[in-house]
Amino acid sequence: MTNTTNIQYLSMLERFTLFSDFFMHAVFSRNRKAVQLLARIVTGKKDLIVVEWGLEVKKGFPFFRNDRYDLFIIDQYGNVYNIEIENTLQSIGKRAFHNLSVLVAQGLKPGQKHKKLQENWVVFLTKKDFLKQNKPFYNYQWREDRSRQKLKTGGHIRIVNGQYQGKDALGKLMHDFHCTNPDDMFYDELRETVSYFKKEPEGVNTMCEIMREFERKSKNEGRREGRAEGRAEGLAQGRREGRAQGRAKGRMQEREAIMRNLREEGMSYERIARITNQSLSKVKSFFKTQQIA
Repeated sequence: MTNTTNIQYLSMLERFTLFSDFFMHAVFSRNRKAVQLLARIVTGKKDLIVVEWGLEVKKGFPFFRNDRYDLFIIDQYGNVYNIEIENTLQSIGKRAFHNLSVLVAQGLKPGQKHKKLQENWVVFLTKKDFLKQNKPFYNYQWREDRSRQKLKTGGHIRIVNGQYQGKDALGKLMHDFHCTNPDDMFYDELRETVSYFKKEPEGVNTMCEIMREFERKSKNEGRREGRAEGRAEGLAQGRREGRAQGRAKGRMQEREAIMRNLREEGMSYERIARITNQSLSKVKSFFKTQQIA
């Protein structure tokens, strides 16, 4: 790793918050207390005990779409929680419904009765206020249209407002999620691990390696996606011109996939332009059309 690259990584690391995807994963993957703190506050369950948890847990069914859940938790009663940390608001409703549906579908073993189904929670913690109503969170459950009587399903969808600034536990948690300096954090459970990755030499080196590996994987995945889509389109065209167009489109989709991945990890437009070999104006124009903050 060159000294220039290392300096760039250190500069990025200083700006990382818990909304930065792989930084969040690193912090919560090694800290059960932090996972439990997060789960208790976003659900309002003060006595919740985390028995099992995992990050980037793959869920789905054969022959259907499989997704990786940011954080998957099982509590002391067998209730299941999926917590997603989101920087965008795209398709939040459908994604939350899909995640909940998968959890519910996997909630019973063969022969078990429906009354054995435990609670299933899907919580999307969004960096921006989903409904722009300045509320701490928005709950979605099933109710009868006219009487508004709640249907008892055990399923919960909650969208937490990452911009909430109240003086309660959730407001303090959202403050900590936006902090770049661990010394400014309220919660010890978060401060200790964030400080390790931002200030301790061993933790800093670990994060730099994670960033380097992420760049490499992003480039490789983008190339694979682009080549596959390019070949498919070229074969469908069945002509030399069609294959050329398909390859060109594939290269473009490769760059776009890489750019989206890097931006979601908090990289600057300038850094993305250097990595993808494009002008800064083209990078900015792409994200403007994508409406990615």
